[in-house]
Amino acid sequence: MSSPPSANPTASLFASANGLISSWRDALSLSPPEFRLILIACTLTAANFPKLLVPLVQQALTDIESESLIVPAVPSTPTDSPSPETQLLETQVRFIRRLREGMFKGSVLCGGPYGINALGAVNFALSPELSAAVNAAGPVRGPHNTATPEEYQQRGRELFQTIYQHHTEPILTKIGNSSKDLVEGILRDTYGKVLSDTTLISIPETELCLVASLVPLNVPPQLKSHVYGSRNVGVPMEQVQQVVAVAESITQWVHAQANNDKSSL
Repeated sequence: MSSPPSANPTASLFASANGLISSWRDALSLSPPEFRLILIACTLTAANFPKLLVPLVQQALTDIESESLIVPAVPSTPTDSPSPETQLLETQVRFIRRLREGMFKGSVLCGGPYGINALGAVNFALSPELSAAVNAAGPVRGPHNTATPEEYQQRGRELFQTIYQHHTEPILTKIGNSSKDLVEGILRDTYGKVLSDTTLISIPETELCLVASLVPLNVPPQLKSHVYGSRNVGVPMEQVQQVVAVAESITQWVHAQANNDKSSL
């Protein structure tokens, strides 16, 4: 006999969330610890299950505070040593910015509404102070970015070539035969403006974010392309396959929740 459904599915979900997230983190053993959370977030974004991003972010911030989660440093001009409180805030800001960037890059594949839902959940998990500090950094692609449309187009084509290598021209021709506007937009906007930016997320990391995002979308040709694209930018195939396996596990779990809780964040 099956157990009766929980009277409060959301409460039950949050009670088990940390264990779920920890199990997925452990399964991504070939990826750096901080980046594992970004990959999980990308899959949850594409699976349109934003509510689990709240405990994920809260757990990450707690781990950063206890120094059990290390966030990669970024090059900076030497300054006076910050206070421990300032250093903690800066590290948490850096993590949230990297998390949001990975999710934003993944959202170009799964769509704006999913990205809005997921990024809104991340912000919901932040204190007002941390949210303000993150947003004070401004957009990654802001007014300081003075590239012309032609330069974006060239940048996008170069990244596309790096990822798809000798398949580049056949793929572009096939897409172009379907829609010239689509191929132009993919090169100039998707690859040139969004994916090629490495301010916060490197190209190998970008490819893994795309793989993690593609699994829930059930698009085997595109997933296969980016699995091999990850390898082409230097990611070991064993690591890519591990990301696929964990993303499949997350997707299966999300599908299992669908009939139990239709509520949104």
